[in-house]
Amino acid sequence: MKPRRFIQATLQLAAALLLTGSQLLAQQDYYFPNSGSFDPKVPTPEQFLGYPIGSHYTRHDEIVAYFKELARTSNRVHVEVIGKTYEERPLLIATITLPENYSRLESIRQEHITLADPAKPVIPATAPVVVHLGYSVHGNETSSGETGLLTAYYLAANQSAETQQWLKEAVVFIDPSQNPDGRDRAANWHNSYKSSPPVADPLDKEHVEAWPGGRANHYLNNLNRDWLALTQTESRSRIEFFHKWYPNVQIDFHEQGANSTYYFEPTPKRHQSPIIPQSVYDFNAVLAKYQAKALDDIGSLYFTKENYDNLSPIYGSTYPKFYGGVGATFEQASSRGLVQETSNGTLTFPFSIRNHLATGLATIRGAVAEKEGLFRLQKAFFQSALDQAKAGSTKWYLFGDSRDESLTQNFLDLLLKHRVQVYELNDAVTAEGKRFEKGKAYVVPALQPNFRIVHSLFEEIKLTDSIYYDNTGWSVIHAYGLLYAKIGSPTFAKGDAVKSTRQLAGSVDGGKSAYAYLLNWSDYNASKALYLLQQKGVLVKTSFKPFTANTPQGKQAFSFGTLVIPVAGQAIQPDSLYRALQQTAAAAQVRITSAASGFSAEGIDLGSNNIKALRQPQIALAFGQGVNYEEAGQVWFLLNQHLGLPVVKIDVSNFGQASLKKYNTIILVGGNYNSWEKPVTEKIKGWVADGGTLITFQNASAWASKQGITSEQVYVDSTLINRTAGVVPSEAGAAKGSNAAERLDYIRQEDVEGSKRINGAIFLTDVDTTNPIAFGINSRKLFINKNGSTLLVPSKNKYGTVAQYTSNAFISGYAPRQNIGKVNNSAAILTASEGLGKVVLFADDPTYRNYWLGTNRLLLNAIFFSNLISGGRQAIAAEAEE
Repeated sequence: MKPRRFIQATLQLAAALLLTGSQLLAQQDYYFPNSGSFDPKVPTPEQFLGYPIGSHYTRHDEIVAYFKELARTSNRVHVEVIGKTYEERPLLIATITLPENYSRLESIRQEHITLADPAKPVIPATAPVVVHLGYSVHGNETSSGETGLLTAYYLAANQSAETQQWLKEAVVFIDPSQNPDGRDRAANWHNSYKSSPPVADPLDKEHVEAWPGGRANHYLNNLNRDWLALTQTESRSRIEFFHKWYPNVQIDFHEQGANSTYYFEPTPKRHQSPIIPQSVYDFNAVLAKYQAKALDDIGSLYFTKENYDNLSPIYGSTYPKFYGGVGATFEQASSRGLVQETSNGTLTFPFSIRNHLATGLATIRGAVAEKEGLFRLQKAFFQSALDQAKAGSTKWYLFGDSRDESLTQNFLDLLLKHRVQVYELNDAVTAEGKRFEKGKAYVVPALQPNFRIVHSLFEEIKLTDSIYYDNTGWSVIHAYGLLYAKIGSPTFAKGDAVKSTRQLAGSVDGGKSAYAYLLNWSDYNASKALYLLQQKGVLVKTSFKPFTANTPQGKQAFSFGTLVIPVAGQAIQPDSLYRALQQTAAAAQVRITSAASGFSAEGIDLGSNNIKALRQPQIALAFGQGVNYEEAGQVWFLLNQHLGLPVVKIDVSNFGQASLKKYNTIILVGGNYNSWEKPVTEKIKGWVADGGTLITFQNASAWASKQGITSEQVYVDSTLINRTAGVVPSEAGAAKGSNAAERLDYIRQEDVEGSKRINGAIFLTDVDTTNPIAFGINSRKLFINKNGSTLLVPSKNKYGTVAQYTSNAFISGYAPRQNIGKVNNSAAILTASEGLGKVVLFADDPTYRNYWLGTNRLLLNAIFFSNLISGGRQAIAAEAEE
């Protein structure tokens, strides 16, 4: 069928489905042409739901109900709940195969996972192939979840010999809604604003979701970028299921812009990982012939080998490749509602569903036909991983910090979730000038079947290509800011294999004190303990200088930021204080130390003016249109899930009438705040001058500088924003003058212009660990993920630059040479005193995707400590007088 005629036929059918809801037979023929008979005992989705698929957006609870009905009416379908979302919605997996396979499912699984053991032979061709189809990881990519309903129905009810053969030779998993919270947010929007008859105009409210939309989960996290970091509960549930099976084929169904057609893999070689065997990517092309035929048969346009990254294990479509499976992204042009006008004609919801349905079924067809090759591919993958590890210069990775056991255990837990082999240290080790203590550090061998995921967690990769879809620097060890070292020696005395994390026993060492208690701030969970104590009404102080205290265990060193809890001056009695400390230590899993005297063995005493009382944070976070919803969600997540702090989320449109006096901290993440007129800006400026702390990320830092809320300055391309002069030339970014206009071939436009972006790469800064914003950091080397263009000018206050990019800052990922030069020596974090208040400016996002713990702890420091920082304009004035 010609494309134009096909579009017309689609529109006619879609109109019947959308307007009358009575064309059940027509819908069957539309979605399942020439598919033979279906088991009448198994209800179609439209029979069960009461509306044709493609005429309404199906809520998650209805999806769950239908899958349970399939399990009740078909012996091919079995449903299990693998977890819950933050909004208490169940996470579902449907296993679809013939009953005789399901009756021996565990033996099939045990046989299948031997493919990940390089020492065992490849499994026989008679074994079932494992296919995983995942839908709606982005909740507002509307066709995906509906496709899951139809795909499951087809496999449950279709009586054809081909379907019977598929389910004999395959175990198919369907994850119908990977992001239920986001999906329901989108469902409510689209169903609330759909029209009858439907409106195709892209400007109609149905097609334009309000902030934040349904793409992300409850905490506005992009779950499709969380497969490596595993920060979200949905991801952690899903990864556990993945590692039970190691699917041979795993497809992630997505949507793209309305004016596109359909995309499936292979991707271009320039977007492929340098550590994944080419054979894995080549198998995408093997399956692509089945997917292409399915779309050819229904006349749908498509494209391959363009655009999308296939580089890192952060994606649901790429993570399986790091375990020898064939992962793929399918992208359908989105109608974002029932029908929308596009450059390719009118795009309907049923049409987009049908395309995903066709490619999903074609994938099963291809996997069954090619399963011997898939088995050999996965076996060879793990065997070649050992060869790759042997060829590398690093043989062992050490990690762990005795001063931060919480973060060490966090990272260990992540490794174990990815099935990385980890071992105890038999003895203390010094490597690369770093000390690793027995019992508080661990060793990871490079030589293991999962070497490639180990490489992704520990190593830097400098990429030479210029066009990438997303983040190019993902090494988690850098993100955690955790002590680590690489060892090239071929032998190492490792201890026992580690099978689980160690439950840290929170305690008050030394028992009840009549004087004070101490907690080192270097432990990541110390901030959690601090807020718990503040909630209990406990007075807590922090040390601006290090000291050595005499404790019941002997002399003990305490560094910058150490929490000091005096017994005197508390609003509660000593016994109640001790109980509160015990409860807090247990809840935060930290070790609090009793101090018998205020007289220190070295350094300041506990009554020093350098030990200052902390205020309990009362935080407002800007939310709403114009705000970067992912960054706002990350701050929300950190404060809720780590601190247990009930941050107040204020819509930007309400700042004008809101009373800000009840808040001592306001956080502005990246975004566009130009909707704020002068009265709002002056209100925030006055609030800072009266003693408030304003914390800004990325272009919010540039906005604060331009509005004169802070005197600090920001580079923007070749200009410098200055609060008094407006815009003046920047020394760092000034372009060389030239009268000649540059002329390039049009086809080079994407490469040339795209190569100018810093789209998520790792850079190194020098951080002042004596500055309160950096308290608890144990090294002056701080890694930052840079994914924006904001460049801060080092402060005129010589004490105000907390972190500065080094002169050779680029570490990993991709960044254009000209932009690396601009980043070098620029400031990463600034503090400024403005009136009685403080402004803390981050050039980047310190909470990046919730897993940059090495920098999000600096945000926590800014929240707790910044109001105590001295200096600012006074220091600049004093320097000028000198």
